[in-house]
Amino acid sequence: MAAGDDLTAPELWRFEPDELGELLQEKEKAVRLLQVEVLDIVAAIHRGNVGKTLGHRNTLGMLQDLLRLSPTEASRRYKRALNLCPSQALTGETLAPTLSIASEAMRRGELADSQIDTIVGVVNRLPARVNIKDREEAEASLVEHAKRYTAPGLAKVGRRIHDHLDPDGPAPSEHENEKPRRELSLHTGTDGRLNFSGSFDSETGTLFSEILSPLAKPRPAENGTPDQRSVSERNGDALAEALNLIADSGKLPIEGAERPHLTITISWDMLRDRLGIAYPHSGAPISPEGVRRLACDADIIPMVLGSNSVPLDVGRNERLITPALRKALIARDKGCARCGRPPRWTRGHHISHWADGGIPVLKIACSCATGAIV
Repeated sequence: MAAGDDLTAPELWRFEPDELGELLQEKEKAVRLLQVEVLDIVAAIHRGNVGKTLGHRNTLGMLQDLLRLSPTEASRRYKRALNLCPSQALTGETLAPTLSIASEAMRRGELADSQIDTIVGVVNRLPARVNIKDREEAEASLVEHAKRYTAPGLAKVGRRIHDHLDPDGPAPSEHENEKPRRELSLHTGTDGRLNFSGSFDSETGTLFSEILSPLAKPRPAENGTPDQRSVSERNGDALAEALNLIADSGKLPIEGAERPHLTITISWDMLRDRLGIAYPHSGAPISPEGVRRLACDADIIPMVLGSNSVPLDVGRNERLITPALRKALIARDKGCARCGRPPRWTRGHHISHWADGGIPVLKIACSCATGAIV
């Protein structure tokens, strides 16, 4: 059966796999050619100011009202029409489209909507100082690459084009020169998990990526099993590891007359039996197992509380792994006792948990050691 035969959806099962592929491409091309006709109509509506004549606020408003399009989709079609459809001079003469090379490819049904939007965006963002010949060559290169790449791939090609034609980039605004824009929003959920979002300027973003990259590499298990974590999980673990390295650096500023610290109140029985929930002063709950890991190499301050939780006696802290002892561990172990990562990524750990009466036999380990080292 020929791929072009008219069939209703229930009869598509009669096609061979390769025929279905051919049919899909054929129908997609037909849809794209119909979209070209729609864009030509939009361009004519814009030229004749038809939207206001028919009572709409403008061409965009007419697209939204008549076709029930979202503002975003209406804007996309409007931009495609302006850039890829012929226009008209005041004398009535028909003018070629702004992006004539992309327009020809579109009229052959070769470009998907997302590819068109990418090409339009890349070319229109080129600064005015780029001459017409270079702009046309950039457009032609994008259209040629569209035969092999989807929109994200075209965007990468576009960035290379911009790097070549506009290596200095746009001049920064006075506000940008004043201070780089860096934002970070934090929100602690009811389950104690910290959610955050934000954005960095390019310099800070590059530094952030460079810090996470070596910490987020896949790490096989001891038996050689490949790392099962997703990319986002590896990035999350890498950020947690980076925070530990920062906390261990001793270079953070003083706050409240002390270096950054976490104060947790938990009963000895809960710590020993791993039951219940501990609450640091920030209010987010932490499991006793998590507290045990923190206590493994923390400054421990014993405190005796009365019946109404009134402190009766507060002891002094004792650093269980001193800087001198850490240097000795590094000289002996040369790196993580489990995976061999460099010493700068490691912390001191007891062979058994501190809460279990950790004996004074120590090793250094990185975040791969979530519990005691064995």
